[in-house]
Amino acid sequence: MTKTYTDYIAKVQDDVLAQIKEAQDVSLKSFASFRELSATYPTMPAMPKLEGFPTPAEVIEQSFDFAEKFLELRKAYALKVAALAETAQKHFADAARTTVKASKNN
Repeated sequence: MTKTYTDYIAKVQDDVLAQIKEAQDVSLKSFASFRELSATYPTMPAMPKLEGFPTPAEVIEQSFDFAEKFLELRKAYALKVAALAETAQKHFADAARTTVKASKNN
């Protein structure tokens, strides 16, 4: 079966994402093991919550919301640049064909 460039890139991306997820799963299991181990030690006083500061989950949500907006902005820009490049490439090819035709007629 012949694979296209986009098929190849999609496969590489899928493999990378699978490896990242696997590494994250291992990391989470390590945290869970540490939590279980630390439960066997005497309890320590809980850290006080700082008033007016977001929770770690809130910071993560806000950070990822920003990252999503940033990526959408970058994607829109990159697509506009790609459209300009395609137009320029077409104009160049048309000019090259015209030049070749003109040179054959001389």
